[in-house]
Amino acid sequence: MAEVKPLRLKAQRVAKRVAIAADSPTAQICVDTGVFHLANSFDYLVPEDFSDLIRPGVFVKVQFGPNELSGYVVSRNSSDLEPSKLKPILKIISPIPLLTDELIEIIELTCERYSCKPWDVIRSAIPMRMAGVEKAFLERDLPASVKSASKHGHELTVTENKDGLSSKINEILSGLKGMEQLLVIVPDERDVFQITSANLNETPIILTSLDSKTLRYGNYLKTRFDQPRLIIGTRSAIFTPLSANSTILIFNDGDESMYERRFPTWNVRDIAMLRSSEFSLHFLSASPTLEIVRLAELGWIKAKQERSESQIRKIPIYFADSNVSDISVIKNGLKRGNVLVVMAETGYVNAMGCQKCRNQAKCSCGGKLYIPTKQSYPKCFLCDEEFKDWQCAWCNEKTIRAISKGSTRFAEEIGKAVPGTRVLISKGALRLDFLPENTENAIVISSYGCEPSGSYSAVILKSLENLTNRVELRSLEFARRVIFENMNRVSKSEGSAIHLDIQSTNPISQGLLRSDAYRLCLDEIEERKSSKLPPFTRLATLVGESSAIRSLARSLDENDLFSSISVIHNSQEKGTANQSAKLILRTEIARSEEFSEFFRDLSRYRGIKALSPLQLRMDPFSI
Repeated sequence: MAEVKPLRLKAQRVAKRVAIAADSPTAQICVDTGVFHLANSFDYLVPEDFSDLIRPGVFVKVQFGPNELSGYVVSRNSSDLEPSKLKPILKIISPIPLLTDELIEIIELTCERYSCKPWDVIRSAIPMRMAGVEKAFLERDLPASVKSASKHGHELTVTENKDGLSSKINEILSGLKGMEQLLVIVPDERDVFQITSANLNETPIILTSLDSKTLRYGNYLKTRFDQPRLIIGTRSAIFTPLSANSTILIFNDGDESMYERRFPTWNVRDIAMLRSSEFSLHFLSASPTLEIVRLAELGWIKAKQERSESQIRKIPIYFADSNVSDISVIKNGLKRGNVLVVMAETGYVNAMGCQKCRNQAKCSCGGKLYIPTKQSYPKCFLCDEEFKDWQCAWCNEKTIRAISKGSTRFAEEIGKAVPGTRVLISKGALRLDFLPENTENAIVISSYGCEPSGSYSAVILKSLENLTNRVELRSLEFARRVIFENMNRVSKSEGSAIHLDIQSTNPISQGLLRSDAYRLCLDEIEERKSSKLPPFTRLATLVGESSAIRSLARSLDENDLFSSISVIHNSQEKGTANQSAKLILRTEIARSEEFSEFFRDLSRYRGIKALSPLQLRMDPFSI
């Protein structure tokens, strides 16, 4: 006979009576529900015990259904609702009103553009709270927020000076008045380190994701209470509240690091545009993005190009089809100083084939073979199988041909061509931000994006054909920027030279000879306009179950909002039950608001109907 367990009654806790504030007894709270189709804000009662601390921008804890959720105070008011129908605020998370009126407005505008909820943006806009850090600020009052009244000018600077960013920062700082501030946004911590190592006229407050949580939150509070003249940060720092008539300087807005990787995938450039009515915007780059060039052509941004000494005395530029080889440029450069060699591929041999029949070497599983290091055997990049006695499957030849060489293999070849020369490698985790002290007549082999700061007597750019011919949406934009940035690293001394691994007939080559990055952008922007690609269209992608994507695509066939509808199936999962697909939608830029509103309505509808979730990316860096 089964054992009979004693009956236990569920304990019921009597709700504690809470005294409600007599003045403005209700507060509108934006609650982090995580449910898209629910309203953003709800009314709650303000307890008398901490009524003085409940003000707009303060974070609180509230009861929402069976759960306790975070929220922030939108406003205090007198409600006509019966108090018995409202729940009281449970507690204050932070008494500091971290959300200013301007920041709340920017968050709302971001939600409208990217079809998301406020808390999707707040997680990026405000660093994680550290209670211990707040103690030093609790007795202080935040500076009063002043609405900007003056008209702001926006500017694009195309610089050919390797120190152009630090010079521009000092130039803007010298023009600030009163409590005005300068916020500088750069792609990554490497840029922050290089800027702060320069001679700046002000000591900056740094906001980066690599800092500890305590340091980042402490620095964020300093920007709020102390209003420093100079703030330097990475992507999320674009939301930092500023005093009236301040300036935002953005360096390399087209870098992939300027795009938020998580939903809602906002980017720094667009957030800056949303703040353009309050602050002056300055964009700085060796080669601008097409979005900024379009605005410059419309007259919304004033564009200027800084001409360096290289415009007065041209530095020789050699191409792959010229009678001057890269090795000869390297040897001549070493007589005068350091030489920089930049290439896209790292590793030793990234692709190999047969020396006799020229077929590419592959494994039986279909994976391509590569050689990790000089001492290792060919391996399959898919199944990791080693081939100690490799021979060609077509002609049985055993001689290997290197199809794609990495930086390590190139360093080995350079060492043989120029024996006795010091060779430095900068890549990934082994990145050099600056040349080591007393480095003279050395060769620096770097991957793109890892070039050490310094001046070189010769610069050799490899893998440019691969860069310019990639299928990504912004491949040419990226190629232009890295080419012009590295060309700017060449010293202006006699005998300096540049060697580019592309043909002189390549369309980008003529722009390089003119040293005119802006004109090159104009050439591409005309192609984009005729092809109906960004920046003349807005683009969004939806990823989800193949059946859901196909059904949605069919329902949109007659919708004139979209100029293009494309469905791409994930070939790796083809035939499986959970096959996924991607829907790519485009619309003309003039219908941008309708475009965003469509995805807000779509998310609400699918949430109410409990349909399978779709991963949305608005204006992505790549598709």
